[in-house]
Amino acid sequence: MLDKAALNTISPCLWDTIVENLDINSDSFLIIERLLEHGGDKQVEFVLKTYDNDTISTVIRRSSYLSPQTVNYWCLYFGIKKEDTRCFTQRFPRVWPPSLAR
Repeated sequence: MLDKAALNTISPCLWDTIVENLDINSDSFLIIERLLEHGGDKQVEFVLKTYDNDTISTVIRRSSYLSPQTVNYWCLYFGIKKEDTRCFTQRFPRVWPPSLAR
C-alpha cells in the first residue's frame, strides 16, 4: 500500500491507472517505466529511493514503452550498453505519425 505522499508523487504519471490499487513491489515495472518516461525530478527521486539499481536496470533493459531518449539517458547513468536494451535491439513500428506512403 502506498502512502499519501507516494500517491501524490506517482499519480501524475499514471493517469490511466487507479493508483490506490497499485502495489509498490508487484507493480514495480509499470511504476518505474512510467515515472522514468514521464516524471520530473520528484518522480525520478522516488524511483531511485524506492527501488534498487538492479530492478531499475531490468526495466530499462526490457521495456518496450520507454523512448530511445529515456533509455539512452539511463544507459549512461547505469553504464548499460544500448545493445543490451529492448529499445535499441527490437524496433517497433511507430503508430503516429502515420506514414505518408500509400
